[in-house]
Amino acid sequence: MARILFVDDDPHTLETLDKSAQLLGHQAIIAKSGEEALKLAAADSPDLIMTDMRLPDMNGLVLIEQLRQNDATASVPVVVLSASPQVDIAQLSEQAGADSFLSKPVRLQTLQNVIEHYTSGSHDPDVSAD
Repeated sequence: MARILFVDDDPHTLETLDKSAQLLGHQAIIAKSGEEALKLAAADSPDLIMTDMRLPDMNGLVLIEQLRQNDATASVPVVVLSASPQVDIAQLSEQAGADSFLSKPVRLQTLQNVIEHYTSGSHDPDVSAD
């Protein structure tokens, strides 16, 4: 069972991700802002962090950069989940230190593949294929 920190300001999205993680046999940790995510990540030692790009207090790129600067969270895999129409958002995410990028909505099978990939110890770059 993996501990996954989901960061999103949309309650419906968080509820869906929470239920999906539980269905897949994992524990979800929920954060509604970047600041809350930073605190929970440092305190709860998640195995994986999945974040939206748009947060009420900072964007996902800033969150990723701050996670990478903290020794307690620097090595935790980060996957960006975004419905942003911005074409270069995947590249910007990777430059900020994200391990992967997924477009919303995310299918359950894709979510399962990503969770298993980043919590099993092998980190091949292409895990998003359905």
